Amino acid sequence: MKFFITGGSGLLGERLATIASNDDEIVLSHNSNPTKNTIKCDITDKNEVEKVINKNKPDTIVHCAAMTDVDLCEDEIDIAYRINSDGTRNMAQAAENIGAKIIYVSTDFVFDGDKGYYSEDDEVNPLGIYAKSKYDGEVQLKKYSTNWAIARVSVLYGWHKKANFTTWVINQLRSNNSINIVTDQINSPTYADNAGEAIFEIAKQDKNGIYHTAGNDRINRFDFTQKIAEAFNLNKDLINPTTSDKFIQKAPRPRDSSLNVNKIKKELGFTMETCSESLERMANCK
Repeated sequence: MKFFITGGSGLLGERLATIASNDDEIVLSHNSNPTKNTIKCDITDKNEVEKVINKNKPDTIVHCAAMTDVDLCEDEIDIAYRINSDGTRNMAQAAENIGAKIIYVSTDFVFDGDKGYYSEDDEVNPLGIYAKSKYDGEVQLKKYSTNWAIARVSVLYGWHKKANFTTWVINQLRSNNSINIVTDQINSPTYADNAGEAIFEIAKQDKNGIYHTAGNDRINRFDFTQKIAEAFNLNKDLINPTTSDKFIQKAPRPRDSSLNVNKIKKELGFTMETCSESLERMANCK
């Protein structure tokens, strides 16, 4: 199977290429962050998208590229929608034109966090610009593609040159720095390799619809950080509990956006990993 992956220089894009089967052909694309293994494709440029997709003719497009800085999205609203919504529309149209499947990587932030442990059938209510623009990407996908799937992730982490929450924690604790971590934000932290494996399963089994491809946990940030320290044999005494009201954050955060991952197990026979399982795998990789 031939895959075209947007955001190929990002965490999930890179991990998808790494864990892909030797039988698969992988084409990675970038916009502003090129690597030696990626080709140029500006997802906001409809003509460029059509040209690149028509040339490569993938069986499946995995659309990872996004503007993910939730606070920056509040300042750069037009850019956030251009990337997260319009870019997804362009990819969906290009996929439809060549008869390709498209899998869109979305987020737990489409939920407002009042309930927690959300299933795929729960009503969405995005709070900030990042969340609203990513959800609008879901809307565009459904409108312009007849062969689509949505893979929602939460607090994506793994080894990558750009820091994510988990690698930041590891680096801070290894440097013997004290860190303050909130106890009142609950998520389902997702190991990029495991999310990638789930996405490949969706493609290989040719599934359509929404799937929560997140970590198999409902856990607050403080407890997750404790698990990171345990997995990497770091000093947990450096981790201090705090609450969200102690931080000035421009964008609203859902209180509990944890995801129920039972559907992917039931329909695909694929079990998402717990934090402990994924962190152990990550620790053994480097």
